[in-house]
Amino acid sequence: MEISVICPVFDTSPPLLQAAVASVLAEGGETELELILVDDASRSSDTVAALDALAANDSRIRLARRCANAGPASARNEGIGLARGEWIGFIDADDLWLPGRIARSRILLDRKDVAWIGGRHRLLHPDGLLHDTPNLPGRVLASPELTRMFIANFWMHLGATLVRRHLVERIGGFSEGLSYYEDFLFLTKLSVLSALHPIDADVYAWRRAGTGLTASPARLAARSMRMHGLAAADPLLRGFRRELRWARYSARKGLALNNLLAGRRGPALALALDAWRMDPREFRDLIVFLGLWARHRTAALAHSRRYSPVEHFQLQDSQ
Repeated sequence: MEISVICPVFDTSPPLLQAAVASVLAEGGETELELILVDDASRSSDTVAALDALAANDSRIRLARRCANAGPASARNEGIGLARGEWIGFIDADDLWLPGRIARSRILLDRKDVAWIGGRHRLLHPDGLLHDTPNLPGRVLASPELTRMFIANFWMHLGATLVRRHLVERIGGFSEGLSYYEDFLFLTKLSVLSALHPIDADVYAWRRAGTGLTASPARLAARSMRMHGLAAADPLLRGFRRELRWARYSARKGLALNNLLAGRRGPALALALDAWRMDPREFRDLIVFLGLWARHRTAALAHSRRYSPVEHFQLQDSQ
């Protein structure tokens, strides 16, 4: 087996799931490929039925079912444990692999000195069009430069990568217990151990619900930022504590802003104060936030980038 693709599934709409599966299987060709669908205890009978049908109709699909929902990190780890491929790929159950991905990666897949391949991801909006994302660096990158780039900005989607299985196992897979940003931590740790070999191609479509990130109240809670604490404590990232501290500060600011724009004024203020306590020298940032906090929501939105440039969440009902 050459490539094992891991796909966690939880109550995904069957049409989106079927499209995701088809996009991966279409890339098989003469490549030995398996797609491991990990059902993270879906409650939707339609999703469960769709998974059964998909597994029954193609021998390249392996279906694993979990007894209790534990989140995408845990589901991906189960898939990694089942994988037989030399290379590991990823897809979220509502996204797409783009045509020609494996063919464009072939030269690098066959090189013994290459352990990590990355391509560009595009944003797939409801209008059906693929929208541009930040460009992938056009050269091979390695740590410490690569690690600092990942800490500073989320510029690569997990699904746009292919990684040799021994490297995935070496970093211990994904940090379980994280509901958000487990992919960020995975890629950042990976960057310490391996150079990234880019391909000049669009390889992954990240489906988006609208112009901003959709968030449940849980995503707006301070707990959603646990990843930064785990990163700071990880031995692999010990040499990047200064960068991680700044990333944590910036993330707190972004979360404070999104809470404010969602009308959660109390949590927003608490998060902004928490960010300021991380670096009391940045008193000006706190003053800017307090100015936004005193404004009407519409006015705050218009001036929000004075405080933080993060993408704005669109609040949805708690799941």
